[in-house]
Amino acid sequence: MKGIWVALGVVGLLVVVLLLGAGSYISAKNQMVQLNEDVNQSYSQLNVVQQRRLDLIPNLVATVKGYVKEEETVLTNIANARAAVIAASSDHASSIQANQKLDLAISPLLRLQEQYPNLKANEQFIRLSDELAGTENRIAVERQRYNKTLELYNVDVRQFPNSFWANIAGFHYRDEYFKGNPANGTAPTVDFGK
Repeated sequence: MKGIWVALGVVGLLVVVLLLGAGSYISAKNQMVQLNEDVNQSYSQLNVVQQRRLDLIPNLVATVKGYVKEEETVLTNIANARAAVIAASSDHASSIQANQKLDLAISPLLRLQEQYPNLKANEQFIRLSDELAGTENRIAVERQRYNKTLELYNVDVRQFPNSFWANIAGFHYRDEYFKGNPANGTAPTVDFGK
């Protein structure tokens, strides 16, 4: 009789351990699913703001072209970078890289207004450049939010015990962060002697 009680106790203990393990797995997986969706939603919001920039660029380029014929290289670089962003839209890592190249291509366009004073006075250029500057600020904020959301996800899938459950459930570290341009580490030279 004592042996049956011991066997039932062991079976009961195994059932409790299995229920706790299953509960831990289900809870961890649900949390990882939510965090993964948060990353995707954050990227989607970032994509919306980046699309706004892509929509503004042709108008801004057309306005500048009317004033600046000899700056074709800058305008061609922007058009090529924009095309690369559109082509890379399905893959997060490629899209991030293409948008960083577009960031670099836009900078000279905004500096053109210093070389062409009439361009600065053009109402349409002012409006479009203000819109583009506002969009760039929105993109910076959304990139920061996206990176933070991705960080939360990555921390969750790498911490124990979630790391154990993450491997079983197929959730892995995602290295899709927006990173700054290494060239921005060098301070620009300011020369007022010209």
